[in-house]
Amino acid sequence: MPPSRANPTPPVRQLLPLKVLSPLVLGVALSMGVLVFSELGFRRLEAANHTMAVSLEMQSTLHEVLALIVDAETSQRGYLLTSQPEYLDPYRTALPKIEDRFNRLRALGTEYASAEQSDRISRFNNLIGKKLAELEATLALYDKAGRDAAFELISTGIGHRTMEQIRVAVAAMANDHSLVGSAGSARWIRDVEFARLGMQIMTGFTIALLLIVWILLRREMLQRDEKRKQLLAEQQRLETEVERRTGELSELSNYLQLVREEEKTRLARDIHDELGGVLVSAKMDVSWVEDHLKHPDPEIAAKLTRAQESLDAGVTLKRRIIEELRPSLLDNLGLGAAIEWLAHQMCDRAGIIPQVNVPLEAPKLPPPVAIALFRIVQEALTNVVKYAKAKKVEIDLMQMPEHISLVISDDGIGIPEGAQNNRLSHGISGMRHRVRGLRGEFSIHGTPGRGTMIEVAIPLPKDGDPFASIDAPQPPAISVERQA
Repeated sequence: MPPSRANPTPPVRQLLPLKVLSPLVLGVALSMGVLVFSELGFRRLEAANHTMAVSLEMQSTLHEVLALIVDAETSQRGYLLTSQPEYLDPYRTALPKIEDRFNRLRALGTEYASAEQSDRISRFNNLIGKKLAELEATLALYDKAGRDAAFELISTGIGHRTMEQIRVAVAAMANDHSLVGSAGSARWIRDVEFARLGMQIMTGFTIALLLIVWILLRREMLQRDEKRKQLLAEQQRLETEVERRTGELSELSNYLQLVREEEKTRLARDIHDELGGVLVSAKMDVSWVEDHLKHPDPEIAAKLTRAQESLDAGVTLKRRIIEELRPSLLDNLGLGAAIEWLAHQMCDRAGIIPQVNVPLEAPKLPPPVAIALFRIVQEALTNVVKYAKAKKVEIDLMQMPEHISLVISDDGIGIPEGAQNNRLSHGISGMRHRVRGLRGEFSIHGTPGRGTMIEVAIPLPKDGDPFASIDAPQPPAISVERQA
């Protein structure tokens, strides 16, 4: 017992060849890397932008506080000089604004400033408090002791020194934030340049990758087209070879059928000539013995009678065998009479009503065509009797200008779906091969429960046609090719 072989695992079909897939995978990986790098760069840009914005806001807030202190001092000096209360309006307006702006400055410093910058903001706060206290003390002294006392306090230079310290503190803190902003701006420019360079490299790589993929795909498409053309050429060659071999097999099948019919004809003739002569001679001898016995013994007479009956049965059997091998009506009266006789012989015994429609003068057909149509009717009626369970069968033989048509239909149970193409259905295959060997057309239609119809159309032979007159069948030439 040969060892069993495991079914091989079918190869996995690759959508793209490896040489095309590798650049694509590399391009995807590089794209993901560039995407991550770009995301990190954008985050750095956002951080730099935020740092620059905070620095700019702190510088702006410092200058706003300084401007408000200057406005408050100017308003106070104007009131002291003119003694007009409306000069104090800018002073009173500046005080809450100074508080508000400084609170914003302190909030920004708490969140974003370094320890040194926070310390400077604290000292700046002390200077502002000192300056505002000086302005408030001068106004209070003016209200209590008069203008001279207030100017005497101003002349001490305390307010001027405090104001200079505030300006120096603002300049120092503004310079620090300016440096921070400049550094952020430089970093932002570097990041933008680097991102631009990365995008340019990515764009160039993408273009190169697309060119490579296009070249590889084009090469792959050309190779596939070449393989497709080769497969198409091979398919056409195989179809031509199959068609040629099918034609040879059809010719061989037709030849074998002709040989078989010739053998049946020869056998029927031999049975008729030899066996028929023996049976007739024996029957004549037995009849002579009966006639010459004056007073035959009853036992001898019974034996002679039984011998006569056996001889009659043998003659009947001989006639039936001869008719089955080669119907004499086909040769003597033509195809129409033979078909009508065959239909009544087979259908009457099965209780089926035959309806045969043949021309009054049946056409004179070549022996191969006539015997083929007769055998088709015989096979069809055999199937009807055995399987169809029909009550009626109709046979129509019609002669057309270029072909002869045969239609056989019944009202039986029909045939199962697909039975007409079943290779094991030898009767249908035999009929189809007979018709195909005569270059005819064969079709069978059947619906379960609604009967079956067989249609045959065989072209009439023309002058020079090989079926027009056949004396002795010749075997067709079958070419045998040995393939390596």
